[in-house]
Amino acid sequence: MKRLIEWPVRLALMVFGFLFVFNLPSLIGIGNSLTLHPETFWKYVKENIQQLIRFGDTSYIDLFNEQNLPESYAYTMSIFASSLVAVIVFGLLAAMFVHMMPKKIGGFIKRGINFFEGVPDLMVIFIIQFFVITLYRETGLKFLQLYGVFGARPYVVPVITVSFLPAMLFAQFVIKVLEEEKVKDYVQYSRAKGLSSLRILIVHMLPNTFPLFILQLRTSIWVILSNIFLIEFLFTLPGLTDILQLIVMRGGSFLGLVICLLLFILPLLVIEVLSLFAIKAVNRKESASI
Repeated sequence: MKRLIEWPVRLALMVFGFLFVFNLPSLIGIGNSLTLHPETFWKYVKENIQQLIRFGDTSYIDLFNEQNLPESYAYTMSIFASSLVAVIVFGLLAAMFVHMMPKKIGGFIKRGINFFEGVPDLMVIFIIQFFVITLYRETGLKFLQLYGVFGARPYVVPVITVSFLPAMLFAQFVIKVLEEEKVKDYVQYSRAKGLSSLRILIVHMLPNTFPLFILQLRTSIWVILSNIFLIEFLFTLPGLTDILQLIVMRGGSFLGLVICLLLFILPLLVIEVLSLFAIKAVNRKESASI
């Protein structure tokens, strides 16, 4: 019963968050001094609410058909899915490699991963962009498609760019979790029985820490989605961000804008559901250990 009430409330809060953020420019006026215009703000908010409850208005559907929403959404989600897989695979492999290596080598790799933690997203985007352009200028090689112009739908560069920093953050988290896990009693007992470090890691440690990885993926998905928005805007990719821009620039239906935003954050809603099960698994594990 609690969940039946919680999810509609959270959905309503998200919609009201959209209302506030997209009407915020009408509230703040910048001239010789900073002024507030609450009347104008509430006027636009009321208009948007009326658009939301006016279900007969289907003007936004024309734009969706014009821009081929299903195809654009599929392209955006394909970048998202590929990036998420890359983040998970890299994070797990990097953590396993650090775990299996001698302490000195593992420490060196950890310092390298920690270094990238503080690198801004835009810097990574511009560095990869500069690398691809320079490679083409110096060698003439054009095997990496960068921009989504003339109907092009690049995948390799966007996926690498989107997943780079989330992969580093996820690897950092997995390394930390495995370091905390390897001093626990069941790991020491497995070693005493003569099991190899690789078998202990794959058969025991990773399954035991899987719920924690699900919880951490919420942060990774947030970063991936924000990076996708930047990438699609900077590289003019024909994804969902392109439709969002058209709705805003054309002053389209607020209901259409809400639909696009909810589609964009759908992976977050899915991971939230998975996180509920992960939290229950973690709580059961802690209760059993107590």
